[in-house]
Amino acid sequence: MFIMAGYKETPRQKMMSMMYLVLTAMLALNVSKDIIQAYVTVNESMEQTNESLHKKLSDTYSKFESQATIGGQGAKDWYQKALIAKNLSDSLVNYLEHMKNELIVFSDRSIKTLEQADTTPLVRIKAKDNFDDPTRFFLGTDVSKGKAEEMKRVFKDYKEKISQLVKEEDRPKLQLGLITEGKFVDEYGAVQTWEQHYFYHTILAADLVILNKYIADVRNAEFDIVTFLSSYIGATDFKFNKVAAKVIPTRKYLFKGEEYQAEILVAAYDTTSSPNVVYRMGIDKWLPSYAAGASSITKGELGMAQLNISTAGMDYGPKKFAGAITIMNPLGVEEQYEFSDEFVVQEPIAVISLDKMSVLYIGLSNPITVSVPGIPPDNLDIKIIGPAETKRLSAGRFEIKPTAPGTLTMQVYAQIDNTSRLMGERSLRLLPVPDPTIVVGGKTAGQSIALADLQNARVDAVLKGFLFDDVRFIVTRFEVLASISGLTQSVTVRGNTMSDEAKNMLRRLGSNQQVIISNISVRGPDGKDRPLSTAVNLKTL
Repeated sequence: MFIMAGYKETPRQKMMSMMYLVLTAMLALNVSKDIIQAYVTVNESMEQTNESLHKKLSDTYSKFESQATIGGQGAKDWYQKALIAKNLSDSLVNYLEHMKNELIVFSDRSIKTLEQADTTPLVRIKAKDNFDDPTRFFLGTDVSKGKAEEMKRVFKDYKEKISQLVKEEDRPKLQLGLITEGKFVDEYGAVQTWEQHYFYHTILAADLVILNKYIADVRNAEFDIVTFLSSYIGATDFKFNKVAAKVIPTRKYLFKGEEYQAEILVAAYDTTSSPNVVYRMGIDKWLPSYAAGASSITKGELGMAQLNISTAGMDYGPKKFAGAITIMNPLGVEEQYEFSDEFVVQEPIAVISLDKMSVLYIGLSNPITVSVPGIPPDNLDIKIIGPAETKRLSAGRFEIKPTAPGTLTMQVYAQIDNTSRLMGERSLRLLPVPDPTIVVGGKTAGQSIALADLQNARVDAVLKGFLFDDVRFIVTRFEVLASISGLTQSVTVRGNTMSDEAKNMLRRLGSNQQVIISNISVRGPDGKDRPLSTAVNLKTL
C-alpha cells in the first residue's frame, strides 16, 4: 500500500484507484495462471478506457476550436494554450507507449522488434509472469539508473509545464495524477521509494497495466486542463457582429434517392438551450417572409442542428436552400443568423477514359481511367465481365489485360456510405494487336538489297504507328524462295536470321533477281506464335 496526501477524486479516478487496490492485492499473491489472466483482463479494460478518453478529448477540442473560430483574440489565445496541452500530453503518451514496447522486447526473448511488440496483445506475450527482466529494466543495478527514475523526472516536468497553462488561482484545483511523491511502504511497513513500490519484482503483465494506468492519468490531466481553459472564454470574448451560421455538409453531390446531410451551427451559443432552425428549398437568401411554410429542424446537439433532406422525387440538377438559426448568445439575448447552401442531385454517371485507344488489345496491359463527379477516385473500383485480368494502379486508374477476342463489359462502382453502388458501365471490343511490318536487312517489300547484305540480313517485325511504344514482335520462322537456273527453290528458317542453308542458296543468285520472304510467323506480347499472310519481295543488286 502507499499513503499520500489526499484530494477529492473524480468518479473515474476512484474507479482507477479501486483497480489499483485489486492490482496490489494480486502482487501479494503467488502468480497463478488465473491471476495472470486477471491482469490481461484489467489491461484490456485500461486500454478501452484510454480509447474512450482519447475520443472524448477529440470532441472537446472540436467544440473548443469552433468557439475560437468566431471568438475574439482572448478565445483564440486560450485555444492555443489547449493545443499546447494536447502536444505535451501526446508527447508523454507516445513516451509511455514506446516504453511499453521497449519493456516487452527486453523481457520476452520471442519478441524481437518494437513493431512486433506494438502489435502483440498481452494475452499472446509468453513472458507475462517474468519479473527479473522488468525489475532490471525499471530499476537497473541502481534505482537511479533505471527507466523508473527517468519516468519520474518526465512526469514531474509534464506536470510543471501543463499546470502553467491555467490561471494561477486554478492550479490548486488541478487533479493531474501521476503521483510519484509521498510515503510508500511494503506489506511489512518498510518504507520504499516510488520506484521500488511499483516496479520491484512486479511481473511484466502488472507493469503493462501500470503503464496503461499512467496513460489514463495523462489523458485525465489533459481533460482537466482543457476544461479549465475552455471555461475562461466568456461573453466578452465573442464579436457577435462577425458571427455567422455555418453549413457543414457531408457531401454536396448526391445521387437521386440519397439524403443530403449537413450540420448547421453557430459556435457562440448558450449551452443550456437548443437552437431553433428553419429552412426552405428553392431560395438562395433567407427573408423573414419565408418563415411561413418553412421546414423546422429539431434534430441535433446543443448549439447545432442536423439537417437531412431526401432527394427522392427531386429532378436532377443543383438544389438551393436557405434558412435561419436562432440561438441564445452568451449574453442571454436571442440572436438569429442566416445560412444558405446548395447541393447537386446527379445521375449515377461514370466517366470511363481509355487512355490510349478506343478498344482493348489482347495480351497488353491497357490503361483505363475512371471518374464519377463528386466521388473521390479513391472510392472507385471496377468489375470486368469478360475474358480479362485487372490491376489497380492508383486512385481511379486501372489496367485491363484481355486474354481472348470478343467483348467485355466494364462496370464502375463507387463506395458511398459503406455501400458499393453501380455508377455506370461500358462495353469494349477486344482485338488482337495489329500485324507488324516485316523488314529484311532494313529493307521493306519492293526495295532492292545487295546480295551480301541479304545473306547476313535479320528479319524483323516492326509495329509502326501503334499507340503502345513498348510492344515488340519477334520473327520465329520464315521461308526464303528464289529462282535458280529456272527452278524455284526454297529454304525454311527457324528464327530471325538466315541459316547456313539459306545463305548457300542466296550465294547462287545473281543481280536483278527476285527473292521472296514468305510463310512468316511472329511471336507477340501474348506469347503466342502468329502466322502472317504477307510476303516480302526483294530485288538483288
